[in-house]
Amino acid sequence: MYPERIINDITWQKPDPPPNALHTAFTHAHETLLWASKGKGARHTFNYDLVNSPNPNAQVSSVWRIPSVSRSEKRHGYHPTQKPLRLVRRALLASTREGDLVFDPFSGSGTTVVAAKELNRTFVGAELEEEFAGLAARRIAATERGSVLREISEQFWNDA
Repeated sequence: MYPERIINDITWQKPDPPPNALHTAFTHAHETLLWASKGKGARHTFNYDLVNSPNPNAQVSSVWRIPSVSRSEKRHGYHPTQKPLRLVRRALLASTREGDLVFDPFSGSGTTVVAAKELNRTFVGAELEEEFAGLAARRIAATERGSVLREISEQFWNDA
């Protein structure tokens, strides 16, 4: 059940972290994403060409500097720990294939399942809080399946 091998730990560096109003700890300016597998022999997906820079001398590092959630992503409601779609899209694009199953046991505002739907992945999400389950449902219903995947494909083939 638990991962046996960490493939990468990715740092999401927030260029615009929320201020620490209580002044009781350091400002939370980053979060960590763990990319893990079931063991040394387990196969994993890494779509290098889809997430790497077109510049052959540059590579995407394990530190991702991505802005916090935009206002447009909050139009269906508020969640206190909502993640930006751009962050989750990059993680899913790097580590899954079209049609793969994405499971989010703590769906919150539904960002992971929205990104999965945009990238034409199948998805299952679970959320105990009724308010946030409703928010996630509204966001999922407003999302077009495969919409971002088509944009990525068009950019890839137009640049080739």
